[in-house]
Amino acid sequence: MNVERNAPSQALDSSPSDSTDADRLRALLVRAALSQRAAAKLLNIEERTMRQWCAGQGKPPESVFRALNPRLTHTENLRRMIESNEKTIDALQNGRITGLGYGRGPSDPQSVAAEIDRLRKQNEQHSALVRWEEAFQRKQGAYFGLNGQWLPYGNGVPTDESISEMKAAEEEFRAAQAEVDRITQEIRAGKR
Repeated sequence: MNVERNAPSQALDSSPSDSTDADRLRALLVRAALSQRAAAKLLNIEERTMRQWCAGQGKPPESVFRALNPRLTHTENLRRMIESNEKTIDALQNGRITGLGYGRGPSDPQSVAAEIDRLRKQNEQHSALVRWEEAFQRKQGAYFGLNGQWLPYGNGVPTDESISEMKAAEEEFRAAQAEVDRITQEIRAGKR
């Protein structure tokens, strides 16, 4: 798909609490480096509709925001692939999928076992990426929560709860990073 892109002028927050839907939409377009025309093509909607939404006329459906947010769509796609792989594994184990391997007959047990193993490893990789992304989001939220308590935004004294959350989020992120690193090492070593 050929999509026009604008050079991003500056990073904008896509969800400040006081922003309008039009502000959120324009911020997502900047982050994605998409023109209004390109976004309309990507979403298969009228260009005029996109212009109106960006001007604050009308309310875009929530699906538009989700479709333009690469972080959400990436994680959702990983979860969909995991679910699809699980269904395929189940079908392979129950004999509903045949024809793996050579010849016209039923799948040979070695081909089925190899395909199940491949799909399970792929799911492990996808799950590790989802956990890493969630841990990153938690860590980022904890950081912003803690940072918001310092002057000039807060009273200058972080709460014990926010400090504990920051430590827990950091620990969860380190564990998720270690899992991703282990899988990466296995891939580089040819074990996957």
